[in-house]
Order: sequence, then C-alpha cells, then structure tokens
Amino acid sequence: MSKKNPDESIVDDEMLDHSDAAPEEHVLNQDLKTDEDLQEELPDSVDMSELEQRLQEKEDRYLRLYAEFDNYKRRTQRERLEMMDTAGSKTMRALLPVLDDFDRAAQVAKQDEATAEIWNNGIGLVQKKLLQALASQGLKPMESTGNDFNADLYEAVTEVPHPELRGKVVDTIERGYTLNGRIIRHAKVVVGK
Repeated sequence: MSKKNPDESIVDDEMLDHSDAAPEEHVLNQDLKTDEDLQEELPDSVDMSELEQRLQEKEDRYLRLYAEFDNYKRRTQRERLEMMDTAGSKTMRALLPVLDDFDRAAQVAKQDEATAEIWNNGIGLVQKKLLQALASQGLKPMESTGNDFNADLYEAVTEVPHPELRGKVVDTIERGYTLNGRIIRHAKVVVGK
C-alpha cells in the first residue's frame, strides 16, 4: 500500500474561495427547498383548490377502476363455477332418450316372467349402472306420480277425470330430470281433474 501525501487530499476553504468552487454541503443546502419556496415558485395562475380537485378526481377514478376490476373478477369466477356445474348438460340431454328407452323396456319386461328374469340378470344391471354413473355426475330423476301438480316442474300432457287424485299427477309419461339441482327436462304427466 502506498501512502498518500496528506497535503494533497485535504482541500481547505481558502483553496475553494480562490477556485470559485463551492463545498458539497453548501451545494446540497442550496438544492433543498422548503414548501414555502416551492409555493412561491408556482405560477400565480395555479390554484391550490383546483389541484386538490384534480387529485380528488384521480383518486375517485382509481377507486372506480379498482371496484370495476374486482367486480369483473367475481363475475368471471361465478360464471366459471356455473359453467362447471352445467358442463355436461348437453351430454346428459343427449342420454335422456336412452334412459327413456330403458324405462319402456323395463315396463314391457315386467309383463312376462321369462322376460323379467332376463331383464333383471342382464339389461336391468346395465340400466342400474348407467343411472348410478349419471347420478354421480349430478343427474337425478324427478318423482312425479302421486305428487301435487306443479307447473314449474311438470308439463301436463292431458287431464283425466279422477275424483280421488284431483290436481295430482295420475301417471308419468316421460320422467323429468335435474342436473345439479337445475331442471334439464320437465316431466310429462297426466293430471287428474
């Protein structure tokens, strides 16, 4: 390590006065200005209340944009959840005629003992597995026969005179189904009058 000459590194005030240079502290003090100095430098045409009003408008605009973005996030999240709930509704609707065919075949199979045995040992098991698989995805058949007629749930195909079951569903022609609590097909029923 080499030693520096102490006389070379020290600058005294006399040298600064002769060289027209200012010490750093003096320069820093000149750059620092007070609020009063800044207000004096502003042009006379600038009104502080106008600046405060502009600032308030910017803050209000920022808050509105933030709220709008927050609402957008919530809305898209809600739409995404709804889409997931009903994502398979087209597929489920396409399978409903197949389920109707299974129901009709089961009714025919019950009329003959030999056919009923074949149904219970073969095709009936396939129907049960299909219904279980669809139920695990949220598809549920609606119970209608014997219930009070509700136009929100059932579609009345015809009315038959039936004094004991007046205003009730006498027979179900086509079962209705719900998917995750939403009706995807109304039940077609016969109503007693």
